[in-house]
Amino acid sequence: MVHEAPLMVSFEDLSYSVRVRARSPGGDGGGGGVLGGIRERMGKARYEDKVILHGLSGAFRPGRLTAILGPSGSGKTTLLNLLAGYESSGTATGSIWVNGRPATGASMRLLAGYVSQDDVILPTQTVREAIEMSIRLRPPPLSQAADAQASLATAVDGLRGAEEGRGGGAEKGKGAGPAEAGASHAIALLGLERCQHTRVGDSAAKGISGGERKRTAIAQEWVTQAPILFLDEPTSGLDAHSALMVTRQLKSIADRGRTVVAVVHQPSSEMFELIDDLLVLLDGRIVYFGERAGLVDYVAGLGAPCGMYSNPADHVFNAVLFSYGGEGAPDRAVRLQGEWVRSAGGAAMRALIERPETAPVRASQFRRTSPPLTQLRYLTWRAALNARRNRLVLGMRLGQAVFFGLLLGLIFLNTDGRPVNVQQQNFSGAMFFMSTTSFLLSVLSVVNTFSQERLVFLRESQGGYYGLPAYFLSKNIVELPIQVVTPIINSVIAYWLLGLRQDGLKYVLFALTCIGLNLCGFSFGLFLASSFKDISAVLVALPIMFLPALLFGGLLVNTGNSTVWLRWIQWISPIKYGYTSMMKNQFTGYVVDGRPIGDAYLEQVNLGPFSVGVNIAFILVLSFIAWVAAYLSLMRLARQGRSPSFTKNAEKHLRQQLEGPPDPRFAQGGKEMD
Repeated sequence: MVHEAPLMVSFEDLSYSVRVRARSPGGDGGGGGVLGGIRERMGKARYEDKVILHGLSGAFRPGRLTAILGPSGSGKTTLLNLLAGYESSGTATGSIWVNGRPATGASMRLLAGYVSQDDVILPTQTVREAIEMSIRLRPPPLSQAADAQASLATAVDGLRGAEEGRGGGAEKGKGAGPAEAGASHAIALLGLERCQHTRVGDSAAKGISGGERKRTAIAQEWVTQAPILFLDEPTSGLDAHSALMVTRQLKSIADRGRTVVAVVHQPSSEMFELIDDLLVLLDGRIVYFGERAGLVDYVAGLGAPCGMYSNPADHVFNAVLFSYGGEGAPDRAVRLQGEWVRSAGGAAMRALIERPETAPVRASQFRRTSPPLTQLRYLTWRAALNARRNRLVLGMRLGQAVFFGLLLGLIFLNTDGRPVNVQQQNFSGAMFFMSTTSFLLSVLSVVNTFSQERLVFLRESQGGYYGLPAYFLSKNIVELPIQVVTPIINSVIAYWLLGLRQDGLKYVLFALTCIGLNLCGFSFGLFLASSFKDISAVLVALPIMFLPALLFGGLLVNTGNSTVWLRWIQWISPIKYGYTSMMKNQFTGYVVDGRPIGDAYLEQVNLGPFSVGVNIAFILVLSFIAWVAAYLSLMRLARQGRSPSFTKNAEKHLRQQLEGPPDPRFAQGGKEMD
């Protein structure tokens, strides 16, 4: 039960535009189009502002489920994202208020939960784990958490039998903590009891259904006790029954005093009856904004009466939005907007904007984030669990280490007993192959895994689950043992099969080189995967980075005598440092049949003046540079798109503004809600 005053979101003259490339006079295929193409190629293309939203005014009331309807391209999602603080690429004008306090998209993110159209959840998590994660990382206000836990008795009793039947309920044998209790409450409310211990899954590994996934995403936002909830097409892609169930749950949430706003695409008759208020858009203009019950009478007044057995939502689309007046969509939208502004409903909405709820916004209504140390602990546990549950991937990485160690060792088996020239060629080839595979396989493994996790990271970081430092450190903590163990397995097998120098210290230096190359490959892979949005772009960029490093790795080109203006590439090639380290580790002071052949061979291949230890150090330096670059690239990735970030000082200012007095415009005329 929400005890603080519910929040009303109102807005006036809200417009939004984006910069687009201007269409050339004469259209695409005419002379103007040709000139436009030439201008574009010469870097002189013209741009213009495309208006998406045209001066929208209205209010979303607490305790009511508001649906935003309209054809594709009408600005539904743009309006939702703009109000929720997830639209940053264009220019917005107008005013937004929360209970009469001036607000922005950034300040709205301090109060509102947001459910995107794409339900991005880590596939290896179960439904219960995903919901508990939201509570642990974004804990609700203590007072509301206590109220929610106190009201759980009935819900938990209903769940306990099913949980104990599975032999591992969260509350079995001990009292439920706040996270477990809150998750049980959300599971009961959203009807997720049967799938609470099932993994979410993805296209590769089947998990819960689409409707269950959508309800899980809603539950993740609901448990934070956010007083405002925005949802982008929560019923899209669902069957009729699942869509109706989701709408019922949203209605139930709204009935508890929340302000719930959802973009809904073509609701069924049953769904339509559950909606309290409707906002109908056409071409970025409001053509109706009021109670659902008044829509039929309003469109009848426009000369489009709705049949007794027709779905009012379908009727509005077919008889009004697509055919009213017989004009084109922009002209039709202008006429319909004018009709609405002049109507009694439009006047009532303007009165609501002028007299909003003015009850104060309480500090307990702001969304919270757990401390960084808590984030790090939880994310490390989750990353370890994710790695353990991805047994095939983990097994393949360990199998790669064994396979390439055996392959290399068996191809060059016992090279130490062969003629000098054979030893030189085989050892050189084997160590170059070892350096290359140690680096490249590590790059590919992280590119593959992080490219899949990137959407999860973006959704969760933008949703306020955690900060970048906690995520980045947790990923490195979990990956570090894998990046150390796999090269050790590889080197143990290959080193002794090759017949390299039988010296414990020599093996340790060889293994350290392999570990350094693996760590360097991990850092470079993370940098590549976070620098591009599309995996295909990563796969194009990878050869551009890798092949020059391979060419100047020390074997294919004598780097000491290569082209002068390209010779610098060797100093940024981790393969070169790894190969040099292994070669000097093997050939420095190497003697065959009493002949010191090693030093002469090293002088011949001209690998540079640095010792084994210095080359290993250079590998670690390159690894650190790539590691920092990966962090900065992830920071850029987290900040771009629809979720602009703000500093602590800016957040403090936004909080003070929302907790302060209402806009002087409403100080006298507003009303307070009990």
